[in-house]
Amino acid sequence: MQDYFEEYLVSFDNCINLDDFKFVEYHNQIHKDLTTTEYVWNNLLQTQFEDENLTTFFESISVEDRFEYFKFGVNCVVTFVQANFTGPELSCAFDNFFNTPLFNSFDFKLWLSLDEEVNVNTKYAPLLVAALCIFKHCRWHHALNLWWQWRSLMVHQHVLDELSPRLFENANQLHQQLQQLDLKPHQQVLLEIEQAQLYQIYRNVTKSETHLNNARDLLGIKHELAGALGKRTKYQENDIAQLRLIVEVNENATFSGVVEEFMVPKNLVLDDEVRLDTVKFSSELDLPKISDLHQKYLITRIQHLEISQPRDNLYYEEIKPFFDYILSQNNTWVVRVMVLLMRCKLESSHKRTIERCLLQCEDIVNSVKKEEPLGLNRLGGVYSTNFPPIWEIEAQLAELMLNTGLIKASLEIFLRLELWDEVIVCYTLLKLRHKAAEVIRQRLEAKPTVKLWCLLGDATDDVSCYEKAWEFSEQRSSRAQRHWGEYFYFRKNYNQCIPHFEKSLSINPLQANVWLRYGFAALEMENWQDAATAYKRYTMLEPGNFQAWNNLAKAYVKLGNKYAAHQALHDAIKFNFDNWKVWDNLMAVSVDTKNFSDVVNAYHRILDLKEKHLDLEVLQSLVLYLVSSSKESDASVMKRTRELLGRLTSIYPLEGFLWELYAEMASDNITKIQRLLKAYRGLTQVGWEKSIEKCQEALFVCCKLGNLVLKDDIKPNDPIIHNVRLNLSSCLAAVKRQEFNTTPDNFDEVSAQLKQVTDKCKVGQSLTNNT
Repeated sequence: MQDYFEEYLVSFDNCINLDDFKFVEYHNQIHKDLTTTEYVWNNLLQTQFEDENLTTFFESISVEDRFEYFKFGVNCVVTFVQANFTGPELSCAFDNFFNTPLFNSFDFKLWLSLDEEVNVNTKYAPLLVAALCIFKHCRWHHALNLWWQWRSLMVHQHVLDELSPRLFENANQLHQQLQQLDLKPHQQVLLEIEQAQLYQIYRNVTKSETHLNNARDLLGIKHELAGALGKRTKYQENDIAQLRLIVEVNENATFSGVVEEFMVPKNLVLDDEVRLDTVKFSSELDLPKISDLHQKYLITRIQHLEISQPRDNLYYEEIKPFFDYILSQNNTWVVRVMVLLMRCKLESSHKRTIERCLLQCEDIVNSVKKEEPLGLNRLGGVYSTNFPPIWEIEAQLAELMLNTGLIKASLEIFLRLELWDEVIVCYTLLKLRHKAAEVIRQRLEAKPTVKLWCLLGDATDDVSCYEKAWEFSEQRSSRAQRHWGEYFYFRKNYNQCIPHFEKSLSINPLQANVWLRYGFAALEMENWQDAATAYKRYTMLEPGNFQAWNNLAKAYVKLGNKYAAHQALHDAIKFNFDNWKVWDNLMAVSVDTKNFSDVVNAYHRILDLKEKHLDLEVLQSLVLYLVSSSKESDASVMKRTRELLGRLTSIYPLEGFLWELYAEMASDNITKIQRLLKAYRGLTQVGWEKSIEKCQEALFVCCKLGNLVLKDDIKPNDPIIHNVRLNLSSCLAAVKRQEFNTTPDNFDEVSAQLKQVTDKCKVGQSLTNNT
């Protein structure tokens, strides 16, 4: 049976000639005459697609018959994918066949729903139901069965409106079995990529990264972003630093092979009066031509970056070189369409590229409908690129139309696709919001659903609609509770929204935005434990949101878990390196957790971002720690702290207490005295003597100065002693003139020191005269 393995993976997207594959002949035969499958459908429908009945049925047939059912299951999946994902459209014979009485007795979409509604645009649901059941119970070929189960599960998730916890659990169970397979290297690479893709759908960044790294190691591909001189605009005279992608591939015959040329959507050139289509580098590299498998790996890597990296200004610069490199290669149809769609999504927010995005997306929609390339030439890469359903591509086109002001054109697409959230937005922009409610009511009369009741509530602001949706679902819909909670959330009624969010999440914990809103509501209500739980779950699904990490840290601080808060703030900085407030929070928490290296680093970074920032309390804690510490490991922190205080005193030259702290870090007494003299100068600004608090601060510095100059290492003839004597004398005189009711602290001590300093000055004078 191993001879069949390659053929029944149906990775034909890079094959121009399909005549050599027996499965293709089988596939085409069924498409020509669907009635040949009635016997198979009858047997499957008799089981009512229940696990026990299916197990009994497949145990009762021969291995040869199981092989026929397996082939039929594969045909069902590829046909379903063609109809709902890649195109071209199936013949009208399929509509006629599935509208016969044979299929009217079973609700296939309800079977697929798993408490999450199937998208209304899904066609030919019986095909996917049959495939899922066959691959689970047929057991003709262990490895192929598992692999197609994995693919079918991915397709199943794509046609649901929400992420399904039950499918995610099934994926985890299936994943354990897939790890035991013994495959050829190129098969293992493909499986690793497809596993990474499914885990990306469920936002499991860790597992996705593991499989991506496995695929990278097997492929022997290395890639990195490097700086190079080049021009980005047409009128740019001088080359400046630009990012480019450097790719190296080990020469390995197993993964070699350039993609054949056949019909793919055209990569539209950017027609802009200023910006070039791609960066023109001063020195072009001879980058290698890579195989289709390498290209799919790079696509998966891009998608991983999209869910794991923050959407900052650098994000576009880091991703675009990947697109430019892949598009410079020969591509299969799926790879070309996927890269162009991702580029459209990336560039849709840039005014110079949005017009190209609109035209490109429109060309892709037309390409899906074309007869060339053949359907089987588009199917192999669907699972390894996370190719979206047709209705998502059309929705992306409608979004681009909406962003360019083509509201009515986008509204037509949204109405056809029954994307009611977007319909409400369009009608609101057209100042016809009541029309959205009318359309939704018409749909409700035809066929009520939980989603329609919820959207009617959104369109009319009628909270009773959410209650009806909840009752209609027999209290099983996470959507109903989500919309209900959001109704109160957006009106800042956080106390009422929390119970609804909790119910929604208990049904479906894969709702990232609900966790985010639940966390914020709990934060506002000072439910610190609930806030911490919510933000922790959210960051597992969407790790790139620095604000969520920051709010998680706040919740941890309120709970007294400052070590966890410290780690959360490190994660926040990972995703936003340029927000000074996050650095300030890290600095404060680092003081409490005694991570003083982080304190110094954070303070330096804040100054890089703000230029000015003074937090004397933090600096005092830092200096006190270092002065009392005897750890050798703190030597580097000591050095960096001196640099920090030197930087701050240049920014705030008249901040007396800052100079005091800087004096504490001095390695010799002369330097300490010099800095304390500057501290005294900063503390004795105009009018200082009228405040007893200011007087006490000045006397405290004078006391330190007196103690230092009286030390043995300060020679009597050192000129600095005279400076200290003058400061002590003027300070005492100024304080004495104020006639405070109580004598300020250190006044008497400084008076006594003044006499001793004066005597030392006289000794120094006599030594000078004798010389």
